[in-house]
Amino acid sequence: MAKTLIQHIAGDFKNKGPRVFLVENNDRFLFRNDVNLELKKHGIAVNYGTKIEQRIQFETREKEEILFLLSTNNSDYLEDIKTNSFSIEFNISNYLGGFHIPTLVQVELDVLDQLFSQEQLIGLNKHETVKFIKNIQVEDTKKKVTLFDIKEFTSNLENLLNENKINWYVVSKLISEGLLKTIGTPEFDGLYKLVNLANQYFQKELDLNFQQTKNSSAIKKPRIVSKILDYLAFNYTDQKVALIVIDGLAFWQYELLNQRLPVNKDEGLIYSWIPSITQLSRQAIFRGGNPQTGYRQGPINEDKLWFNFWKSKGLKKHEVVYQHEKVDFSNLNSVSKLALVFKDLDDKMHGSTDYIDLLTLTKNWVERSRIDQIVKELIEKGFNVFLTTDHGNLQSKGWRGLNGREKLGANVSGSRSERHIEYSEKFLQEEFLGNNPDIIDSVVIEEQAIYFKNDLSFSNKDVLVTHGGAHLLEVLIPFVQINHAV
Repeated sequence: MAKTLIQHIAGDFKNKGPRVFLVENNDRFLFRNDVNLELKKHGIAVNYGTKIEQRIQFETREKEEILFLLSTNNSDYLEDIKTNSFSIEFNISNYLGGFHIPTLVQVELDVLDQLFSQEQLIGLNKHETVKFIKNIQVEDTKKKVTLFDIKEFTSNLENLLNENKINWYVVSKLISEGLLKTIGTPEFDGLYKLVNLANQYFQKELDLNFQQTKNSSAIKKPRIVSKILDYLAFNYTDQKVALIVIDGLAFWQYELLNQRLPVNKDEGLIYSWIPSITQLSRQAIFRGGNPQTGYRQGPINEDKLWFNFWKSKGLKKHEVVYQHEKVDFSNLNSVSKLALVFKDLDDKMHGSTDYIDLLTLTKNWVERSRIDQIVKELIEKGFNVFLTTDHGNLQSKGWRGLNGREKLGANVSGSRSERHIEYSEKFLQEEFLGNNPDIIDSVVIEEQAIYFKNDLSFSNKDVLVTHGGAHLLEVLIPFVQINHAV
């Protein structure tokens, strides 16, 4: 298969040898969010934040990845960074000769791939370049009328799942793209079967590595929600931090929001707590550690957890603020650590019949939530902004609802989830499992809890949207740092 423009750029830099590049990019092509995401898929991290942010990434970079420290002027780096890196000037004209470059800098990558694949022998001016691009876009629009290419999706997914070490971030991006293209179309059922196939691989990953994930270091990046505060405390103790938690935001829903967020961000993936119920996973975020039994979920207790964590790091009461649903930025001058929780998207999720319903509601929520404006205001006020969620969600099939006897003592957690039950007594759990041996292979049995790892739910509905289990659509969630504009 022919290389894309980004693959070619990534290959060129990998062949150069150094692992860190100080890249001066005056046409600003490499500043694009979509370019950054594609480079990340090919092992290249891009940072164009403040010099402090670039210093942190330089010190904490992964050994196997290449790092671009991006600017429009390479002259003001400290000597140790210069010594351990390679300075280079990048211009997209080196790859797309013959076209009017300022016109190309913001053109869609799939169009640029087509321009890159054909050699332009005669130089085109601005008007001619625009016309050339228009012709490509018209042809692309005609092609997009055709059905979703399930064969290509299948091939791409199989290739990712057959790697020695599966990159679940890339898998989640691919699945999210597929969901957004097929929800409400005849291709959705076929794609969803493939999502559930990927989930089988993910369950093996959990069996092998989830305990290690829970105990992982948070210095470079958090791998699970319980490590987010440790990461912030280690790297941003003396800086202003705003943590935005959007309840129930699946990765595919984040992709809709992503289109509204600033271009300059570091996008990643973390695990929710498992089982993926709010009482455990949101508690893990604000406790900054493993959730505890007996905790009562609610904004008052989250506020206490948030304050107690930062108090243990030496912060004063006036420096720590928690806000739930209502946003008030009128008095943030003395605030160093701000938490914002938005619950309304989760309410829409629980009220959705299926993903068709939820897709429409999510698009409406993105329009009305003002999250993009909130992020912009926080950045203007000097905050390092982080955005995440406590869990994703799943279009689920009903196994069956619990009967009267089975409901006895079955909701210790108080969760709205229909994929998770927790019995007050061990004998009640054992009785339920003894009477229902057909679901043993579909569930995880953990202490007195039972939760699904496939796409079933404790419901009489044919289809519903919920969470609370261990499916990859519930567990693999976004963790995004939105940086200061350059």
